[in-house]
Amino acid sequence: MKKGFTFIFALFFLCGSHILSAQTLFTWTDEAGVVHITENKPPEGIKIEEKLHYQKQPSKRPLEIEENRKKEQTDLEKSEAIERAKIERRKANKAKQKAEDAFKKANQIKKETDDYIKKVKYKSRKRKSLRIKMKRRMEESNKAIAEAEQLKQLAIKAEKKAKDAESEAIKIEEETTNEP
Repeated sequence: MKKGFTFIFALFFLCGSHILSAQTLFTWTDEAGVVHITENKPPEGIKIEEKLHYQKQPSKRPLEIEENRKKEQTDLEKSEAIERAKIERRKANKAKQKAEDAFKKANQIKKETDDYIKKVKYKSRKRKSLRIKMKRRMEESNKAIAEAEQLKQLAIKAEKKAKDAESEAIKIEEETTNEP
C-alpha cells in the first residue's frame, strides 16, 4: 500500500498543469481501495489520507528570457555605438585630409601668385593685363583659402562627432561591465 501511494503521489507531480494549478489537493481511498487525488473534498464519511496545500512557483524561464533579451539588446547597442564611432572617426579623418589638401592648394596658388607678381613687377608695358591676371590669381588664392577654412571647420565638427560617438561607446561598455 505504501509503495502504491508513493507511486501515485509521484505520478501526481508528473500530471498535467490543471492539477498543478490547484491550491489544495486531497488524497483519499474509496471503499473499492482506489486512491484518488482531487481538488475537491472527498464524499462525506471518507477519511482524508493527506491534504496538500500547493502554491505554484513562478517559472524562472521568463526571467531568464528577459535577461537574455536585455543582454542581447545592450550588446547590440554597444556594437552599434562602436560602429558609429568608427564611421564618425573615418569621416573626421577624411574631412581633415580634405582640409589639409585645400590648405596646400591655397598655399601653392598664393606662392605662384607671389612669384608671378615678382616676375612681372618691372614690366610696365603689359601692366593692365598683368593687373587683371594678378587680380584673378589673388581671387583664386582667396577662394582656395576660404574653402580650406570651411573644410577645416567641417573637420573640427566631424572630429567632435567622432569623439562623442566614441564616448557613447565607452559609456555603453562601462554600463554593461557594471551590470550584475
